[in-house]
Amino acid sequence: MIVREALNIGKKRLHEAGVANPDLDSQLLLSHVLRTDRLKLFVYDKTELTKEQLESYDKLLNERCRFVPVAYIIGRKEFYGLNFYVKEGVLIPRPETEFVVEEALKAAGQISNPVIADLCCGSGAISVAIAVNNKQAKVYAVEISEVACEVARQNINAHGVQDRVLLLKADLWTALEERKLTGLDIIVSNPPYIPSQELNSLPRDVKNEPQLALDGGPDGLDFYRRIISRAPEFLKAGGRIILEIGWNQAPDVKKLLEKIGFIQVKIRKDYAGFDRVVTGILGL
Repeated sequence: MIVREALNIGKKRLHEAGVANPDLDSQLLLSHVLRTDRLKLFVYDKTELTKEQLESYDKLLNERCRFVPVAYIIGRKEFYGLNFYVKEGVLIPRPETEFVVEEALKAAGQISNPVIADLCCGSGAISVAIAVNNKQAKVYAVEISEVACEVARQNINAHGVQDRVLLLKADLWTALEERKLTGLDIIVSNPPYIPSQELNSLPRDVKNEPQLALDGGPDGLDFYRRIISRAPEFLKAGGRIILEIGWNQAPDVKKLLEKIGFIQVKIRKDYAGFDRVVTGILGL
């Protein structure tokens, strides 16, 4: 069987299983099997596949038909132009989270040797992307999940930023409190923000991701309350907070920030036009 035929078969199987992007997913899986760039599949679409390659492709298609996310199957996900290792038990980085990185880099670019805390860092995608793109930045990456810490450690080392990204296994502020780390320039976070009652109605792919990284409590705002209420203790006056939010949470998160003393609170929309990031400056 040649590449073109394999792609068509894969696309058909994924489509029949109800997978959302059968064309793209079949390409990603086959390029992973062939250890090649996805675009090269079309340049060399008459290449004959070996028996072993076909068997491997078939196995990966079976996994995808069971709605295991592609990132878990191939063990990686691109984020902010960088490749990140991921595996089951850690949240898969999303394109919309890149807006958090953009806002952080914009703010950090105006500061000499910025000190940043990334709460609920997961795979370390935000921390690493910031450190790779700002060579002066120091980031405290905080995460409670054992699996996520293991994955984040690998990503920090893989991108060579272990001297500037310090991984701390802890529940939100406790690690910073123990180390008496105050006077931060920037706080960033993509916390769990899905209301508990909505978890069962998530797409089947997303249900395969860790509930710990998704469940934001009854109204989805539990982590925002915990982060925002103590942020002034750790952030310097004039420092910035940057939070990813759910599409309908901007008014509530904005209110929480303003109540605690943040000013110039702004909302940024994502690629789909939904509210996605809230930023604010701690008043003097």
